[in-house]
Amino acid sequence: MWKHRLRVTVFDENSFSEIRVFRGTPRNWASWLALVVVLMVGVTYLAVAFTPLRQWVVPGYVAESTRADMRETRSMADSLSALLLRQEMSLLAIRHSLAGDSAAMAFLQNASEPPSTAREDLRAKNTLKTGAGEGEMVLRSQIAQEDRFALQRKSSEQNNPIGFPYLPLVGGISSGMDLGIGHLGIDLVAAEGSAIQAVDDGSVLFSGYTVETGYTMLVQHRGERVSVYKHCASLLKQQGDLVSGGEALALIGNTGELTTGPHLHFEWWVRGRPLDPTPWLGQVMQDRGAP
Repeated sequence: MWKHRLRVTVFDENSFSEIRVFRGTPRNWASWLALVVVLMVGVTYLAVAFTPLRQWVVPGYVAESTRADMRETRSMADSLSALLLRQEMSLLAIRHSLAGDSAAMAFLQNASEPPSTAREDLRAKNTLKTGAGEGEMVLRSQIAQEDRFALQRKSSEQNNPIGFPYLPLVGGISSGMDLGIGHLGIDLVAAEGSAIQAVDDGSVLFSGYTVETGYTMLVQHRGERVSVYKHCASLLKQQGDLVSGGEALALIGNTGELTTGPHLHFEWWVRGRPLDPTPWLGQVMQDRGAP
């Protein structure tokens, strides 16, 4: 049947006149049909493969822009990993150099990436006990020699072991200290936005916000003394900063739940105990010639 020649005639339905006559074998017609299908498939493939149409037609296809972003992200991640590893090695080397390790000092002086053997040596040294090295012992000896001649400085510290030389705020006292109700300091009032000063030299222990006391700052001073400043409008120093006596630390405000108006709640702690700072406020005013 596939080899038999056939004739297919197309007639007009009204006049029964011939319109078109197709002659051939079923095998030829099947070959032409297969060729047409192949051509259609080829054209469809080319349209999908070489045009932006593939981004919406092909399931799971990743656009070239997305591929570029992925490559850039991977490169950035590799760079960050190398940087973190470098910092880890530097911190480890600093730790050992403080103990007098000459190899760690050499690592810190080398600006290029260390070889793998040096990295492994530093990792192995991380398990050692870092006691006082030769360099540290020399430093201790120098400090001991300097302190031996610091009698005048020690004498000045003993003259005022628990007080402070600067006013925390130029204003009046609205509420005194009352340990019975848990009021561990005094309240000082002044115009909102007035500067709050450090009462002595020291370093900032805490600088942040709490729900009850608002913006709060704690400053550590020599002689196990700590000054506390609460309900500030804003803080001018951060944790770890070194401050000088009389330097502005914050601005007076009304932050936190335990406040009813602009004021500074000031606390003075000496050797772990809260002390009433009122006597030193008067002494500072007398020393400065205040009426």
